Amino acid sequence: MAIKKVKLKSGAVRYRVTVNAGLVAGKRKNIVRNVKSMQKARLLESKLKLDVANGLYDEEDTTPPVQTFSDLYNQWWPIYVQTVEGSTAYKTKQLFHNHLIPMFGSKTLTAIKTGSIQSAVSQWRETTTKAYKERFIYLKKILSFAVKMQYIEKNPADGVELPRGLRSGKSPVYWDNKQVARFLTCIDPNNDPEKYTMFLLMVSTGIRREELCALNVSDVNFKTSTLSINKAYATGLNGKESIKGTKSTAGMRTIPLTPKVTIQLKKWIALLDASKIISIRDDRPLFPSPQHFEKRLGINRPNKWLKDIIEANHLTPRITLHGLRKSFVTNMIRSGVDVSTVQRLAGHSTPDVTLRIYAGMNQSDAREGIDKLAEYMAQVTF
Repeated sequence: MAIKKVKLKSGAVRYRVTVNAGLVAGKRKNIVRNVKSMQKARLLESKLKLDVANGLYDEEDTTPPVQTFSDLYNQWWPIYVQTVEGSTAYKTKQLFHNHLIPMFGSKTLTAIKTGSIQSAVSQWRETTTKAYKERFIYLKKILSFAVKMQYIEKNPADGVELPRGLRSGKSPVYWDNKQVARFLTCIDPNNDPEKYTMFLLMVSTGIRREELCALNVSDVNFKTSTLSINKAYATGLNGKESIKGTKSTAGMRTIPLTPKVTIQLKKWIALLDASKIISIRDDRPLFPSPQHFEKRLGINRPNKWLKDIIEANHLTPRITLHGLRKSFVTNMIRSGVDVSTVQRLAGHSTPDVTLRIYAGMNQSDAREGIDKLAEYMAQVTF
């Protein structure tokens, strides 16, 4: 048991406290901690000795000291991964290994300052429009863990000024009915029946990408002209794709289909069946992989198709698959459908989510609303 003055790689001076925790699995284990002053070191040494005497330390408490960002990640990750779904864990792992660890991994925790984080955020902002925020959020989250574990006194990310995202106040965040119609005319239903069927289905039902790729032929009911949403496609921690439940219980729903969508689905399923006979009990994927007929289309393929169509035809504004879903919600409300009905069709847990999407209306929506109010108020004198 001792207190030793040490110099870290960053050049900072620390006081290392080492306390014998006794034998664990037949081996001697030490508790090692670094603090900034001799006074804190003496207080910490007394506390650790007392904790050891009271039996408060076990094998988990005698792990090697956390000094670098990589050390911190290795301790944080096993805890974090138990709190999220496999698809979220997979994306988070990619974020750390592709961006945060390459930039901060070898740095000691005490060397990570507010300025270095601010610089990193500025670099990310130059190359991304949204991803920089997510990287910063997870960096701040793991450093908060370091504070809780008493590896650092305060979170250096707290003082960082996050740049504002670039937004255009002129472009709508969705496609209106004319823009959706223009988009569909860019796809030849005879040469690209899968793309046409898929995007017609998306703009007509507002289903999520994960729900779309999970559909089976049997989820289409031609007797009632409805589509059953009861599962979703997910990416696991190992990067493998699998089928899981919907995002929430509200996601379990049955969506009525328009005659146009029903006819197109019949044509598409007939093409899937080698004998040209439609089998609504068939559990084959509704949108199969082009390489393996029995496997599902990759979850990233629809997004690539959408980007290619937008670029090839110079469509504006440029939107994502989620933008198609927003278009469905917004156009439903604009057509006069009540919010609670749109909420159920979209599979939102609460109407607040539906209304937040519609809050992205363009200026023509706002003008139309004001004009209607003016007409109504003009009926009386005041």
